[in-house]
Amino acid sequence: MELNYIFILYTFLISLGLNLVFFVIAFLLKSDAFTDITYALTFVLTTSIILGWKQNFSLFQIVLYVLVLLWAIRLGTYLLIRIIKIKVDHRFDKMRNSFWKFLGFWILQAISVFLIVLPTTFVLFIDGSYFDSTNYYTFIFVGIALFGLLYETIGDAQKFVFFQNKKGEFIQTGLWKSSRHPNYFGEIVFWMFLTIAFLFNLILKNYSDDKMILLQLLWLLSPLYILFLLNFVSGLPLLEIGAYKKLKDNAAYQTYVQKTSAIIPYCGKKGHILRVKKLMTKEKNNSNA
Repeated sequence: MELNYIFILYTFLISLGLNLVFFVIAFLLKSDAFTDITYALTFVLTTSIILGWKQNFSLFQIVLYVLVLLWAIRLGTYLLIRIIKIKVDHRFDKMRNSFWKFLGFWILQAISVFLIVLPTTFVLFIDGSYFDSTNYYTFIFVGIALFGLLYETIGDAQKFVFFQNKKGEFIQTGLWKSSRHPNYFGEIVFWMFLTIAFLFNLILKNYSDDKMILLQLLWLLSPLYILFLLNFVSGLPLLEIGAYKKLKDNAAYQTYVQKTSAIIPYCGKKGHILRVKKLMTKEKNNSNA
């Protein structure tokens, strides 16, 4: 069966188009309210358009779509409530009034969504005959992905409730007792095992198609991209540096960092991340100068 790759173009255009529209609105209003909700909305729109257009899908494709929809609704709702409460997202203080810097962020967000959701739109776009609906082992991985979604939902909820009453402190209870960023752990688990779930199904059904298997393995770049973003770009570095600047004189926080893993509960890497260590070294050198 010949594969049609037009879904790649559609996925990119939908992601870019939606983010550019909301960029114009956000820039004109000088508002941060649209940024994160657009991120979640882009996942909903791209997957819904591809699924609705194809109109020929298997049980597994429906399950995949529902999971991504639940993930996007959860994230979008949480981020919308958060921005309504805090009103200003200080990440954009240095770019909100700069057309090109602000545009660059929105384009980067569109590209990120495109790369992350591309495997999902591929799965929703191809014919349902590529899947084996009787391969129930696939749903073991789906179940693990669902666990990741539930884990990050609980983590975000615990943090939100905590900061309603204890502003200026840091959370180290619930899931945050075993991980400094349990929501990131859940996020990584969700996308990683969702990808593994459809790869497992597709490879077993189409094991004799070398081109199909090679294409499927490329989709692992999506969860690896998420892993890269959270660990080295927009996730861990920003939050850890912000927390250090705010709480570096707090002995309890320093103890918490040394005893608690950054992302993976219990067994993950503990202590300050490399970016924070470099900042600490810079501060020490400046004080000795």
